[in-house]
Amino acid sequence: MTEVEISGTGKGTRTRSRNGALALLCIAQLMLMIDFSVVNLALPDIESSLTITTNASLWTVTVYAVAFGGLLPLGGRLADLVGRRRMFVLGLTVFGVASLIGGVAQGFPLLLVMRAAQGAAAALIAPALLSLITTSFPDPVFRQRALGWFGSATASGFSIGVILGGLLTELVSWRAVLLINIPFVAIVAPLALVLLTESGVVPKPRRYDIPGAVLATLGSGALLLGISEAGAIGWDPVKTGLPLILGAVLSTCFILVERRSVAPLVPLRIFRIRSVSAVNTVVLFVTGIMGALTLLLSLLFQNVRLNGPIDAGVSVLPLGIVTAVVSQFTPRLAAAFTARRVLITGIAVFAVGLVILGTADANSGYGYVVVGMVICGLGFGPFFVTAAMTATADVPDADQGLAGGLINTATQIGTALGIAFLVSLADHHTVKQGAHATPGSIADGISLAMLTAAAVLAAVAVFALATIKRHKALR
Repeated sequence: MTEVEISGTGKGTRTRSRNGALALLCIAQLMLMIDFSVVNLALPDIESSLTITTNASLWTVTVYAVAFGGLLPLGGRLADLVGRRRMFVLGLTVFGVASLIGGVAQGFPLLLVMRAAQGAAAALIAPALLSLITTSFPDPVFRQRALGWFGSATASGFSIGVILGGLLTELVSWRAVLLINIPFVAIVAPLALVLLTESGVVPKPRRYDIPGAVLATLGSGALLLGISEAGAIGWDPVKTGLPLILGAVLSTCFILVERRSVAPLVPLRIFRIRSVSAVNTVVLFVTGIMGALTLLLSLLFQNVRLNGPIDAGVSVLPLGIVTAVVSQFTPRLAAAFTARRVLITGIAVFAVGLVILGTADANSGYGYVVVGMVICGLGFGPFFVTAAMTATADVPDADQGLAGGLINTATQIGTALGIAFLVSLADHHTVKQGAHATPGSIADGISLAMLTAAAVLAAVAVFALATIKRHKALR
C-alpha cells in the first residue's frame, strides 16, 4: 500500500499529511453527496425559468443518475489502470467545468448535457476516492477511522444538500445549486496534486476492454433509465419496458464478453470473493431503501405536514446528523464486536426505525417522527461504514478502484430501485383512497412504503447473516 507523502520528515509531518489527505477526500465526497440531492428542490424553479414541463425537469436528475451509474464500472477500472489520483483530479476538473456551464446555461438542452457530464465526472471521482482511502493509509486503525469519516461525509452531504437546495433556490436561484460546486473544485483539485500520491498505475503497455466498457456503460445506463422512468411515470411498455429489456440483454452480453476477454473491464474473479458479492447485494437493498426514505420523508413534511422546502429540509436533518455522528464511532464498534456483527445489527436497527416511522400518521407529533429518524440513523451509519470495510477487506490493492466502482454501482442502482418501488407503492396506495388525495391518505401510503421497507430489511439481515463471514483482515 502507498503511504501518503509530503515534504518534510518526522511523525508529526506524516500525521498532518495523512490528516490533510483524509480531509481532502472527505470534502470531495461531501461535494458529491450534496450534488446528489441539491438539485431536487430546485426543479420547480428550473421549470419556470426555462419554461419546461415537470416531466422534462425530472430529466435533470435522471441523466445525472444514468451517466453516473452507467460509467461507474469504467471509472473504477480506469482508476486501477491509469492512476487513482489522476482519475480523481480529472473527474473533479470535468465536474467543475460542467457545473459552471450548466449554471449559466440559457437553454434546457445544454443544461441536460452538462448534468450528464457531471454524472460522468462523478463516475470517475467516486471509485477513485474510495480506493484512495482504502489503499493510501497503511495503518489499519487509521484506515478504519478514515472510512468512518467517509461515512460521515456521505450521510451529512445528502442532508446538507436537501437544506442547501432549498436555501439557494429560494434566496438566490436554481443556478446557484450548480455554481456552488465551483469553490469546492477550485480548492480540492489543486490540493489533491500536493497531498495525494499516485497509486494504481499499471505499467504500459496496458490492455483496455473496449467492448466490455461499451456494454457495461450502455447496459447499466439502460437499466437505470428504465428504473428511473418506472419511478417517475409507472410502468410503460415503451418508456419503461424497452430500456429494462435492453439493459438486461446488454448486461448478459457484457458477462459473456468478460468471460472471454484477455483484460476484462470487470474481472469476474472478483465476484468469487465472497465479501464482494454478498456485501454488494446487501448494499443494493439497504442504500436503496435509504434513498427512498429521504424522498418519502420529504413528501411527508411537504405534502402531509405542508412545510415549505426549507422547513422540510431542516425537518429531515436529524436523520443525517445522527448518521454522520454515529459513523465516527463505527470503527471502534467494529474493533470491539467485529464488522460483520455491526453491519447486521445496523440493518436490524434501521428496520426498527422504519417500523416506527411506518406507524406514524397525519396526526403524529414531530417528536415521534424524530425518534424514528434517529433510530434509522443509528442503524444506517454503522451499516454503511462496515459495508465499505467488509466489501474491500479481501480485495487486492490492484483491484480497489474496481471494488469502489462496484459499491457505488450497487448504491446507484439500489437507490433508483428503492425510489421506483417504494414511492410508487406509496402513490398507488394513495390513489386507491380516492380521486382527491388528502394529507391522511398520503400519510397512509407513506406508512405502507415504510413498513414494506422494514420487511425487506429484515429479509436482508437474514441474508447477510447467512452469507457474510467474519474477515481476518478486520479482526
